[in-house]
Amino acid sequence: MDGEAREAFRRRSSALFGNRYMAEVVVAIVDLTSATGDTPVTVRMVASRTGLTDSLVRPVVKRLVDAGLLDPQPQDRLRGANYHEICRDDGVWAVLVSTCQLLHTAVPLP
Repeated sequence: MDGEAREAFRRRSSALFGNRYMAEVVVAIVDLTSATGDTPVTVRMVASRTGLTDSLVRPVVKRLVDAGLLDPQPQDRLRGANYHEICRDDGVWAVLVSTCQLLHTAVPLP
């Protein structure tokens, strides 16, 4: 995705979700879990996938946790990475993913 298309994607994400990076993070989580067989993801994994900083990804992940769409997994170490698993129980995650993927492939705004 070129710079202009990425900026249009982020503007749409901001307009719909109140966060420029929400759609980008959701698409990255889907890509990561698809590639790893649905294993839980960390903020760092998503940040690496998107090229965003941890500090931009973390609040989006927190919003997804607060909405019940990501489930924090128990930590096995005191200072280990926080892993999150997708909650697919009610179909909301599927609708969010579909919307974000559509925004990702849409023609840039004029």
